[in-house]
Amino acid sequence: MGPTAGIWADSEPTSRPPRRLRRAIGLVLATFTVLLTVAFAAGVWNPWRLVVLADYFGNPVVGVVWILAFTLVSFWVLGPVVSEAAQHRRVMIRFGLGAMLALSLGCFGLFGAQFGDGEHTVVARSTDGQRKLVLVSRFEDRTLRIWSGSGLGMRDAGYLGLACGAVTGRFDGRDRVHISTAYGEFDLRLDPATGRPVDTIGPTCVG
Repeated sequence: MGPTAGIWADSEPTSRPPRRLRRAIGLVLATFTVLLTVAFAAGVWNPWRLVVLADYFGNPVVGVVWILAFTLVSFWVLGPVVSEAAQHRRVMIRFGLGAMLALSLGCFGLFGAQFGDGEHTVVARSTDGQRKLVLVSRFEDRTLRIWSGSGLGMRDAGYLGLACGAVTGRFDGRDRVHISTAYGEFDLRLDPATGRPVDTIGPTCVG
């Protein structure tokens, strides 16, 4: 028997396999853990710049917490401990997973917000609903971005500039946005095909 098989099946007479329902629940949890891992990997990578992935699966610190939590629960269900002496390896794996989960929760408390995507506020929408001017607030930083598309296919099309002071905006047609800030008025063009900003406010509040 290989080392991996020894984790799940013990030759000791005190070991009993999980009941059928317990095994089914454990397999469902293990499958969900794999899918969750794939979702967070896609969300952190996110070359498509999909808003839904960034919102729900874009924070790697949150991802580590959830993945470790479901890994621990899955192992707990699939690998019950009947005798701590006979199944010492399972006990140690539980302890190790629990310790890593506790450490990840501490990291989340300290650094989780730094990896987040910030709070989003829609400032204006185009009449066809395919463009959104979005204010992103993250700590002391406030920036303006364009989202293009709708539903699950909505993408972050790009950066428009800093949001300084009170900000309002409107779309003049589908591919042009007018922005008013405390420092000036700006008319910016968007790429008709992708919504990507052709113009930006500039590197500072005044352009």
